[in-house]
Amino acid sequence: MSLHPGRLAGGRASRTCALVYREVPKAACSTIGQLLYHADHGNFFTGDIHDAGPEALQWPDPAFDTALGQPDRMIFAAVRNPYSRLLACFFDKVSTQQRDGSFYRGNLRDVLTQHYGADLDAKADPRPAFRRFVLFIRDTLRNRDRFWYDRHWTPQAQHLRSFTVNGLLFDHLFTVETFASGVAPILTRIPPDRRPALLPRFNVTRRPDLPTESYFDDLTLHLVHEIYRWDFDLFGYAAFEPAQRTATHPLDLDAINQRLADPHPPHWACLGG
Repeated sequence: MSLHPGRLAGGRASRTCALVYREVPKAACSTIGQLLYHADHGNFFTGDIHDAGPEALQWPDPAFDTALGQPDRMIFAAVRNPYSRLLACFFDKVSTQQRDGSFYRGNLRDVLTQHYGADLDAKADPRPAFRRFVLFIRDTLRNRDRFWYDRHWTPQAQHLRSFTVNGLLFDHLFTVETFASGVAPILTRIPPDRRPALLPRFNVTRRPDLPTESYFDDLTLHLVHEIYRWDFDLFGYAAFEPAQRTATHPLDLDAINQRLADPHPPHWACLGG
């Protein structure tokens, strides 16, 4: 299949280590972005890595194509439990003010409050509002509402698919829940003088100390499965079991590459793309 560079948005890379990363929002993307920055500069970026500008190599910088052309390149990504990822989206992008003091996407909170009846008061129980947020996501994806389309809660398979349908197969995939072992092959490719002795987690979402499963009533469970069915199916997470945080079986890299590269995905996999 021919390569269409214009469809490689979300691609990050190291200038020096032949590492190419397909970013998946809310799946340790800040931590991995910081690691790539450290691989090039020998230190972490001060502040949010998404503010690093050209110092952090990403598509469409011409040097990104250079990284893709390295014969020993490693193309990799990380994926996350859909339930945990969706909660991180809600608390980071709906409940919390952003770095500039505003709320994400302007009137998103107004839409959730006025059209979906979400109570977003800081003192309110967040679970009912979260369930209305999930309904909002399902509606915008089902109706293909491009105004409210948002990469943070787009299914992970759709993010990865932007590479595979362009002929870029993944050499390494790992789950956020097994981050330490998953990131190990990446660390080995970084020279010792630019390899961090300790890799902290960056931009970790804070949320109330409530059980994950308590956020998902029966309707919400079915909505999440409708939205993220391909994520559950491809990456081995247990559908309808939000308390089961880790994947139930190892990632099958060859099968995932093959299925994501298929130009005709299952009809039920297209809700989010």
